[in-house]
Amino acid sequence: MIKAPWTEQQVDALNRFQHEGRFHPFTCGNDRHDALHTAYARQFDVEHGLLTATENGWVCPACNYTQDWAHDFMFAL
Repeated sequence: MIKAPWTEQQVDALNRFQHEGRFHPFTCGNDRHDALHTAYARQFDVEHGLLTATENGWVCPACNYTQDWAHDFMFAL
């Protein structure tokens, strides 16, 4: 496990991992199927609650959920 903060290169690797499709992506720990997440997913054509990597950790673009770690192997993509 590697905790944030992450470098720009690590953020790029994590966001590639999220869309790569070999593993289930990291998703929001809140209710991913509430009205807020559903509207965001529909507007941007993404999976409900899909997290986005930033230098400060994972964030859910639909709510205030954050996560500060990722598995080591996720940085290799």
